[in-house]
Amino acid sequence: MFTKTLIPLDGSALAERALLPALALARYYQAEVMLVRVPEAAQMFIPAEGGLGMHYPERAQEQARGAAWTYLQGVQAERSVEGLSVAARLADGDVASALVDAAVEERADLIVMSSHGYSGVTRWVLGSVAEKVLRDAVCPVLIVRAPQPFQRVLIPLDGSPLAGHALAPALDLAEALGASVTLLRVLPDVGPRELEALDELERGLRDRMLDDAQEGAQAYLDGIAAAFARPGVEIKTLVSAGPVAQAILKQAELGDMDLIAMATHGRTGLRRWIYGSVTEKVLHSAATSMLVVRPHEMR
Repeated sequence: MFTKTLIPLDGSALAERALLPALALARYYQAEVMLVRVPEAAQMFIPAEGGLGMHYPERAQEQARGAAWTYLQGVQAERSVEGLSVAARLADGDVASALVDAAVEERADLIVMSSHGYSGVTRWVLGSVAEKVLRDAVCPVLIVRAPQPFQRVLIPLDGSPLAGHALAPALDLAEALGASVTLLRVLPDVGPRELEALDELERGLRDRMLDDAQEGAQAYLDGIAAAFARPGVEIKTLVSAGPVAQAILKQAELGDMDLIAMATHGRTGLRRWIYGSVTEKVLHSAATSMLVVRPHEMR
């Protein structure tokens, strides 16, 4: 259940894509909404007598703050008529750090921010504001990559407690937005040589092991679906096989998923899990929005 959502805005239509799902969640849970903007002032060059010029960073910052506040007040006024508790604040400093600090100070339990697309997050996540927010945020981060509503949510699970941390927030989101949920378990990829070796040990052993793995994975997903059942939320289960990241991406495409929810590991956040991990591969290649959750004990 979400009680306070922070929405970073920079004045662009792209950033405002985050408003639709964020406000829908807030309406459902009667949550507070905090709009945040970090003013970024360009240096002003004022012509002077004799053709010389001077920079006025203080004046530029003052004007940037004024414009940013006027913008936030406009969005706040427009959205408050929907019966929501919508507040606004300016934050100063490095953009990503200011957003993370604001989330801590406001005790937000969800950050909803938009990203530009291309073919996944390759173009923005490395070295960008979004990467830093994902790395340091103390609450789940919802990255919105498309304007359409979320109708189908994919939650990959591998049987570990870590992966299970994505369940509750993802189901909260699905419940609020009326989306269906698919729980996915990907069986380890076993090469043809290994499978042939099993039959060499004992005839039929390969098929029995594959059947056992399929049945075990299905039983695990059925147990999770029963334990986390919620009124009004359709939960489906799916067992797949192959390289894990590729299987997740394939099922997201085949199922026309709007959102993938995954947990992360690493005590320092993104630096520990983004490179070479399954989550990294999905982040770089998925065409869907993503909910990224880091467990409390790993922050």
